[in-house]
Amino acid sequence: MNMYQFKPPLQPKLTLDWIFHLRQVIFIYLFFGLLPLAHHSLGFSLEALHARVFTEPEGGSHFGHKVCHFGPTQGDSVLVTAPHLHNGTGGLYRCSYSGNKCMLLPVTVDPGIAFGLSLACDEDQAIVCGPRLMHKCEGFNYLNGQCVEISPHLTAANMMKPAFQECHDIPPLDAIILFDDSGSITAENFETMIRFIKNLIALFLDTRAQVAVAKFSTRVSAVFHFENFAVNRDPDQLMKDVTQAQGDTYTPSAIRFVLEEMFSEKVGMRSNSQKLLLVITDGKSNDPKEEFKNVILKANERDITRFAIGVGKEYSRPELEVIASSPKFVFETESFSALTTILNQLREKIFSIEGTDMGNFSSFQMELSQGGFSVALSEGLRMFGTVGAYSWSGGIVQDFTHQMLNSSFINATNMEEDIRDSYLGYSVAVASVNGHVVYFAGAPRHRHTGLVLGFTQNHQNHSWTISHRIYGSQLGSYFGAELCVLGTSELLAVGAPLYHVHGFGGEVRICSLNTMRLSGAAVGSDLQYFGVALHSAGDLTSDALTDIVVGSRGAVTVLRTQPVMCLPINVTVDPPIIHQNFFHCSAPLGLNTPVATVTICITLKEIVKGDIQDPLGAVVSVTLELDPLARVPRLLFGSRSASFLWTPNSNLSSITTVCTTLSIIIPECISDYHEVLLSGKMNLTTEVIPGTGGLRPVLSPDCWPMFTEMVVLEKVCGEDHVCISDLNVSLSFMSDIVVSTVGYPVTVSVEVSNSGEDSTDTELFLHHPTSLSFTRIKTSGGQVWCESNHTEHSSITRTACKLCATVFRQRTKATLMMSFTVSAPFAVKERLVVNASVTSKNENNETTQDNHATTSVAVKLPVYVVVNDGGSTRFVRYPDRAQLEHVYTVENIGKLSVPVNISFVFPVEMALDFLWSMSLPEINEIGTTCEKQVSFKNDKRFSLAQQHCGSFTCHLTDCSIQLLTDQPISFRFTANITSGKQVSGLQVTIMSWGILSFDTERYIQYPPDDSHLLSIETELEVPSQALTVLIASLSVIFGLIAMAIIFVLLYKRGFFKTFSTDDQDNPVPPSAGEDSFTTANIDQTTADALVESDASNGQPVHMNEEMSTL
Repeated sequence: MNMYQFKPPLQPKLTLDWIFHLRQVIFIYLFFGLLPLAHHSLGFSLEALHARVFTEPEGGSHFGHKVCHFGPTQGDSVLVTAPHLHNGTGGLYRCSYSGNKCMLLPVTVDPGIAFGLSLACDEDQAIVCGPRLMHKCEGFNYLNGQCVEISPHLTAANMMKPAFQECHDIPPLDAIILFDDSGSITAENFETMIRFIKNLIALFLDTRAQVAVAKFSTRVSAVFHFENFAVNRDPDQLMKDVTQAQGDTYTPSAIRFVLEEMFSEKVGMRSNSQKLLLVITDGKSNDPKEEFKNVILKANERDITRFAIGVGKEYSRPELEVIASSPKFVFETESFSALTTILNQLREKIFSIEGTDMGNFSSFQMELSQGGFSVALSEGLRMFGTVGAYSWSGGIVQDFTHQMLNSSFINATNMEEDIRDSYLGYSVAVASVNGHVVYFAGAPRHRHTGLVLGFTQNHQNHSWTISHRIYGSQLGSYFGAELCVLGTSELLAVGAPLYHVHGFGGEVRICSLNTMRLSGAAVGSDLQYFGVALHSAGDLTSDALTDIVVGSRGAVTVLRTQPVMCLPINVTVDPPIIHQNFFHCSAPLGLNTPVATVTICITLKEIVKGDIQDPLGAVVSVTLELDPLARVPRLLFGSRSASFLWTPNSNLSSITTVCTTLSIIIPECISDYHEVLLSGKMNLTTEVIPGTGGLRPVLSPDCWPMFTEMVVLEKVCGEDHVCISDLNVSLSFMSDIVVSTVGYPVTVSVEVSNSGEDSTDTELFLHHPTSLSFTRIKTSGGQVWCESNHTEHSSITRTACKLCATVFRQRTKATLMMSFTVSAPFAVKERLVVNASVTSKNENNETTQDNHATTSVAVKLPVYVVVNDGGSTRFVRYPDRAQLEHVYTVENIGKLSVPVNISFVFPVEMALDFLWSMSLPEINEIGTTCEKQVSFKNDKRFSLAQQHCGSFTCHLTDCSIQLLTDQPISFRFTANITSGKQVSGLQVTIMSWGILSFDTERYIQYPPDDSHLLSIETELEVPSQALTVLIASLSVIFGLIAMAIIFVLLYKRGFFKTFSTDDQDNPVPPSAGEDSFTTANIDQTTADALVESDASNGQPVHMNEEMSTL
């Protein structure tokens, strides 16, 4: 039940008009668990169609405010109050049910007391009260009450004044208002504050209080003293000469001035007065001379009560709390114009101090008690509500003597928090609970939602304790404004007059397990404030059924109650437990065949019948549903449906019992062994009973129309039907390392086994770094649902998996391959740790030690470095060339810079006595160093190089690269090849090796390849000398032969013959032959070309007489 924690506001003056306008509608609730249901409640069975209504004899009297069944031998007489009659004095009427009329009873009371505002009756007496008895004391109006006892003959017997407070001495009040007039206040705000102070002064004009006013900034001065106020109380005259100083804010110094100069009998302060200081400021103090602690100590020594008001946004709340006597005496407003909003609160606080001493509650006690605001009677006991006692906290006066001589007061201020301004005692009632008398009192203004308290007395020490608390739920509903115990049922009804639903009012709610609402409109459309009074005291209609009397504004209604019946439902399942052979998934034998039956029987029982002779009857139907909460029902009725509507063929009566039997089938095997819910809801209709004037039977609230039954499945857990599981979990990574790179797959193998009985709601939890993202799961069998969520630690993620639908079978094992990917490489540490745990709802704590497991794996950083040939010598002809180069280039293709080592292996002694002289390499990078060469042969210490060199002598050179970035680094080795003997006609392969390495504990080549080893080969060729001589000789011989052949051919062609000049001038006749002709032409052509050439160069032409062709 919700409780709204609001500070109670200022209580309005409890005028008669206010009280009547408050009680518009009463809702009456029955609270479950408040009282044991020892007897049956008749309140739910009201009949409203044939109600008897008495109308108001005199307008404006509030006739019907309170009602009760009382008179000579009870009979048909009803008492009705009219508290507004005769200008608020009040009156009491007697109305007759059979005579259908009302008459005013002659009762004499003090004028203006609102006689009839409360009323209570039993068999022997009626008590009528008016809680507005005023009398003056020391200039104050005390507000008490007056009550009259009415005898069964309807005459006044005794006069009482419950919680009456006689006059007593009240110390006067001397108050000083100290206000801030510093420069931070504008002229407009200053004028607003002065008007507010004038209104404050006006609060004391009609009391014995005195007021003085002072102002402060850098300096402090009195505006007027107490002696000035005693002469002239006009606020305008007292404040007419006030001006603003506009200095700094020296608050402590100003308080000291007031304490020493103004709270003094020399300026009119009274020695026996209570003293009050009210400080108004808009800012923090900047006083360099005085501190708060000194002046506050002085104020406490003089017992001066202090209020502090902060205005605007620049003041300090802690500073205000230092100034004020209590935090509840601190007031705050957002602006000077809003000061008027706290005026009523200040008046309330000041009035409390002025009215009484600074005791437990700093407020009134019985001065405003309004005793008799409510009244209740029980077995000779009288209870009176006193709503105004102890600053409107309220209370109860208990009286046994009928003369108020030995009455006791029940005060809740020390038993209940925040009870002030609650109006406890607004309504009272008495009930017997488990053999103990409980006094109930309503407090409708408690925290604005209302409260009902039940008090029980300890008979040994006569102390009172709160045994029951009933809280209201709606703000402003006035919950607890009316209480009623219905007959002897021990059921408490609570009214909330201002409760509202969709804007309509005038409603009565009478509750017992379920509720009945009766609105005024259901009785008569012209009824106003229906339910302002309520009484149940017997039978007015002579049918042996209890009736209810309800008051309205100007009318009284008599409501009859109806006969009550109960329809108990009996459900039987046969067999009581369905055997596992019919539903177990290992071997289901009963699928889609009847495995059980359910029998439902209904009997009508007459609970309250009165004088009705005919048997009660009803037409009923029952809706049945199997496994309604399951997504797929585990059991079905024989019609293969989970629901069934049963309508008996005949009307149900108290003479016979009706039954039906339904079969139950199992549609598919079941792994959830929990009981299967069978729910039912009964619907019924009834008819008017002949000869009863419209009465019809109603269902008792004790007879709930809905029912549930469990269809039990045999648990696969032995004779005790209780499954006790024994789970175990283990896990491991499927790889030895994890590479810290985005998207790197990580697989964890988790094995869960159950060596006990079936496990219910089995869950697997993996706690892993957030840098791992869960992707999917593969399982060896069964259904698994997994979901990842962040934990309270931002670096840890929890992946939860539900194993199987509901049951993890006994002696089973499940292997789960859970796949993750690396999503945040920067957050991965040197080792990746995963914790696993498995839980179930039915494992004992003694066997959970193996429900946890942990595994880890090394994490390596990904690098990608390679070694390549940087342009090495591939072929050498020895001895023409005896020098060669091997160049190794190291490159970082990855993103991460990494320190790298590279080792070079060179064979310095090779086959056929070839020698390779090798020196340290040339390096193109600063910061890379190489160690001195080491020679070895068949040395196991150099196992890495030995596998390449075999039996030859090799040199090993180790080089270290401090940090390999994206810039390649080259190593150039230059060497001369020599041989210790003469060799010819040979071909030798010269090899060297470069081997890359790095810190494999921290780094890994990713993606993996074999680019860390590189061998460079050079082919060395040595030609044979004998072969060279032979080739040269044969070349000369064959060259000479070729020249001879060419010479002979040319000779035969006449190529070597000569001619004279004459022969050229006189060519040989054509008969001289073709060869001669050809030669002559060639010679002539050549000569012509020479002549032209010389002529073109400007040189004289000299021709020999003879020219040769060669």
